[in-house]
Amino acid sequence: MSKSLFDFFPPPDYLLMPAVGLDISDRSIKFVELERKNGGFSISKFGSRNLPQGIIESGVIKQKEKFVDFLKSIKEESGAKFINVSLPEEKAFLSRIKIPAAKEEELRGVLEFQFEEHIPLSVQDAVFDFEVIKKEKEEKGEEFLSANIVAFPKNLVESYRDAFEEAGLMPLAFEMEAYSFARVAVPEEEKNSCFLVDIGKTRTTFAIVSGGVLQYAFTIEIGGDNFDAALAKNLDITQLKAEEIKKEKGLMRNKDNDKNFNLLLPVASAIRDEISKHIIFWNSHLKEEETEKMIEKIILCGGEANLKGFSEYLSYELKLPAEISNPWANIVSFEKEIPELELEESLGYAVAIGLSLRSFYRKKK
Repeated sequence: MSKSLFDFFPPPDYLLMPAVGLDISDRSIKFVELERKNGGFSISKFGSRNLPQGIIESGVIKQKEKFVDFLKSIKEESGAKFINVSLPEEKAFLSRIKIPAAKEEELRGVLEFQFEEHIPLSVQDAVFDFEVIKKEKEEKGEEFLSANIVAFPKNLVESYRDAFEEAGLMPLAFEMEAYSFARVAVPEEEKNSCFLVDIGKTRTTFAIVSGGVLQYAFTIEIGGDNFDAALAKNLDITQLKAEEIKKEKGLMRNKDNDKNFNLLLPVASAIRDEISKHIIFWNSHLKEEETEKMIEKIILCGGEANLKGFSEYLSYELKLPAEISNPWANIVSFEKEIPELELEESLGYAVAIGLSLRSFYRKKK
């Protein structure tokens, strides 16, 4: 499974070297650098910076100079020069395209010809890459390829590239967040189809991994802040105090927490409904001859995945096992080493860990 998740925006072979994974959101920048150790990987550096509101909004850099200053401080702390970077999920377009079988060197041209039929951008205004998923035959015997194509607006990619260059950082790869967190959230030995839920402060990203391939990804603007706001408004308390209550009490339904549970429930239900809708869509569109399988489990990651009782709530409501991911499953054996980042904290670093990890895998030839 792993290698199929490492192939987007690959750098040239001579640039395949350890790089710091840089996870950028509207509210924070997180970084992780991995190194090989004891037959696995170990964290050599990690850290986080909170971004003041307004520097980045919905993934768009609004205050470039301030953003560059933050990048410079991270460069100084981490000693980074080369970076792998996640681009804002809400600006990404992921589509499955079916094309006639062609030679490897001809594929990009074939995809460019069909690009605008599947992606709401012109080829000239986009930066894109692709991954061939499988080769099949139609009833008439004609061969075709099924490929995932990922695209971002060109001006968005260039704005991030320019900021990194001003800060003295060299991006080796840009990547959708979903590819990054899937790389660490789904254990390599997992053979079933999984529904991933990455819960952040301002948004939640969902993804489906089946047959070792990221099949589907989408984002909604609901996250940890919405839980905090529900408590703050109805209890007439500050957002900070609401966050403390959320972390302490969570979505546990008991006599002492009944009021908080009912206040948090509408937000949890909104996330549940989105999960349910897309699982039903996925399962109902599978065909007998498809290699993909029905969704077997839900895996939670992201900084807000630790909400007490939330995985149990999803398991009960959706009648599927829901579990909190172990971001170290594909990184290191706890029998050999205990990572500096505790498991609970590391959930918020899943994207940065996945970005750093991709440096150790070469593109398939």
